[in-house]
Amino acid sequence: MTISKQDMKQLMYVFSHDLRNPLVNMRALIQDTRMSLAETAHDIEAVQQVMQDELPDNLTMMEEVVSRMNTLIAGANDIYHCMFDDVVCEDVDVEALVRQSIARRADDIQLAHIHMEIEGLGYIWADPLALRKMIMEILDNAIRHSKKEGIISWCLEKRDGLNVLVVSDQGVGIHASDLAHIFQPFFTTEHKASGMGLAVVKALVQAHDGKVWCESVEGEGSTFYIGLPDK
Repeated sequence: MTISKQDMKQLMYVFSHDLRNPLVNMRALIQDTRMSLAETAHDIEAVQQVMQDELPDNLTMMEEVVSRMNTLIAGANDIYHCMFDDVVCEDVDVEALVRQSIARRADDIQLAHIHMEIEGLGYIWADPLALRKMIMEILDNAIRHSKKEGIISWCLEKRDGLNVLVVSDQGVGIHASDLAHIFQPFFTTEHKASGMGLAVVKALVQAHDGKVWCESVEGEGSTFYIGLPDK
């Protein structure tokens, strides 16, 4: 796979841009805690009050920062491997991977009363580990944005020489102004989301010389298309 200047620019952006923000937040929390303890060092009751009122919240926020950093690093690592590692393709049973992925998210699916519709998916020429990752990311995205009692449907189509996995949900949809950015690293409209999931999907699809895109109507749902070439 040829590594372009744009690929390298994207990778450096991943490692140098938003990964800095969690570190800044962590440092601010540590300094805030240290200052509070220093100001109350000669007053045992005040120290206890800081330990009771401030420290638990700060520790919780620091834990969230660490968790976000781990997610960002994992996503950046995935993109790195997509850019520099060759995919090893074989005939993959798509339906088996989809059903395995659904089983792994059974609790979330049941809690939201989401229904799955799976048409005969057949086989796709792909790297099985990469395809599993794509399916899980798209499924997680669909679950998070689905409405209760909604339907997530899966089918396989042929389009312009590509085997296209089509995944549709009846969720909240995506605002038209956001649609062009959803596959960019770190782009997210969710407060606690990393913004790496769909970026990883795009990198994995590009590693297969394929195409990925989305169509969406706000308030009605979204459809994701993962197109991979034949062998």
